[in-house]
Amino acid sequence: MRLRAICGAAVVTALILAGTSGAGSSRAPRNRVLPKISGAKLTGRTLSAARGRWSNRPTSFRYAWQSCNAAGRACRIVSGAKRAKFTLRARDVGHRMRVVIVAVNRAGRGSARSKPTVTVTAATTGGPPPPAPPPPPAPPPGPPPPPSFSGLHVSGNKLLNGSNQPVHLHGVNRSGTEYSCIQGYGIFDGPSDDASIAAIASWHSNVVHIGLNEDCILGINGVDPRYAGANYMNEIVAFVNRLHAHNLYAEVSLMWAAPGSQQADDHPPILDQDHSPAAWTAIANAFKGDPNTILGLQSEPHDIGWACWKNGGASCSVGYAAFGMQSALNTIRATGATNVITASGIDYANNLTQWLANRPSDSLNQLMAEQHVYGGNTCFTPACLNTNTAPVAAVVPVIFGEYGETYDDSSCGATNTANMVNWADAHGVNYEAWVWDDWGTCGSLISDYDGTPANAFGTWVRDHYVATYPTP
Repeated sequence: MRLRAICGAAVVTALILAGTSGAGSSRAPRNRVLPKISGAKLTGRTLSAARGRWSNRPTSFRYAWQSCNAAGRACRIVSGAKRAKFTLRARDVGHRMRVVIVAVNRAGRGSARSKPTVTVTAATTGGPPPPAPPPPPAPPPGPPPPPSFSGLHVSGNKLLNGSNQPVHLHGVNRSGTEYSCIQGYGIFDGPSDDASIAAIASWHSNVVHIGLNEDCILGINGVDPRYAGANYMNEIVAFVNRLHAHNLYAEVSLMWAAPGSQQADDHPPILDQDHSPAAWTAIANAFKGDPNTILGLQSEPHDIGWACWKNGGASCSVGYAAFGMQSALNTIRATGATNVITASGIDYANNLTQWLANRPSDSLNQLMAEQHVYGGNTCFTPACLNTNTAPVAAVVPVIFGEYGETYDDSSCGATNTANMVNWADAHGVNYEAWVWDDWGTCGSLISDYDGTPANAFGTWVRDHYVATYPTP
């Protein structure tokens, strides 16, 4: 959102809230050895969860059992299974089980999840289960299979999960990680614990979009070391892992950046060659093993043309060496990351008119288009979306990475919001509302982090999600 830096500075205080993953996060429990599951994987038998090893002296532990598919993917929380032991049921046959453990002390909490077990089988009364049937004969030689994906992936203009089922992303933006660190407040603005994530999930959201700060990732340009480098990235990864434990996908975007010795204190016109390659290498390495996290190349490019957007370098005239979308994508793929990637359009991500003509080349074909739409933008009405967005959505998945009633917080209503979201639903477009923060502005969805809607805008978003989508 173009005015985000101004609004955020006006409403964000320098107070580091107790119980958040801020300055005291180094004393929170950290997992050193993953939890393990023991016991026979047979119906009627009981599995036991070993906590693993933790630093910083946890005072309590919480358990959440998950049921995964036969490949150990698409894990879902088992309702009511919150103890160290879990008795396998008939419905678990053909599934693999996993346990997520949250360790808590006075400074905060940390989480870790076990590896999935082998496939659960039905117990028999006459001895061990019968041997598996012999494998079918090998098929005749043929062309190599297409790449397989264990989590979110793009197929044509659809987004699919690890079981190749269609996914429609509908969620919120959680702002703070782009500015708190550079402004010296901490890493998050407000809580980032399980309770705050559960509140997001209670709206039937299934994705959370967070923006990162280039200087904080790299620990440069005077960022407080407590909130920078490995400390920053470890907290971001831990937060994303907590999102996944609540069945939420994540989108992680590079939001604030700046060249040279300038501090990254706002959206740049385009990424910079000075720091963005290293920042993207760090982000991609952190999430390349997490197929349920989408990587956003740049949140809101602006005041540039399409050639600059794609190619950077000599195609730009921005006063510094620019790093275009093709180079950013290539940097991610060079790490071995296969994640889905979003590329936002120009004009603060509102313009997709030439997105297809300038689409970066991706050897894995895992690219989505991202658009930000607010009432009062150049393109936000159904008529404009029909002309400029629908042709893109017919070719690749599209996500409204941000949306809101007005770009300038001048209205707390929901008329524009309803038109945009209903249009998106009719065209299979994904969306993430701006913003899950208690700033007291019209753009704030909530008045508190328990999930109380702040205004008509927040109420409409909550009611639409709850009425339209089943519990995640």
